[in-house]
Amino acid sequence: MKIKRAQGPSEPPRKLPKLTEKDLAEYERTRTLTVNVLDKMGGYEPGIDDYYVDLIARTIIYAKKVENFLDSDTASVDTYASVAYTKLKFAKVIENAIRQLALNRRDRLEKQTQTDLVQELREATQRALGKHGEQ
Repeated sequence: MKIKRAQGPSEPPRKLPKLTEKDLAEYERTRTLTVNVLDKMGGYEPGIDDYYVDLIARTIIYAKKVENFLDSDTASVDTYASVAYTKLKFAKVIENAIRQLALNRRDRLEKQTQTDLVQELREATQRALGKHGEQ
């Protein structure tokens, strides 16, 4: 006799938008810049940090797309507010990922404070965002 195990509802798969060919170059540039900063700061752990590095790189690309939409003629009064809110959410995602990267290495790097680490990562991210990323 086989016993059936009770299974709860499975989590729905999370779909991340695919990056276009044009986006891949920007993704790699941003990712490389962020990893280089983490390497320079010390304590870079790919197994732990790469999730946040990827999140930052992807979110920067999405934030630039939102910025381009807001600057375009297709942004109406109705869509502007919701798209601007999305841009703010992307900025919060980036900020939270930066904080998490700083927290991940705070204990390993006693000579730098969390504030120093967050500021250094924030500056690197802003360089990656370029002119569209000013918040």
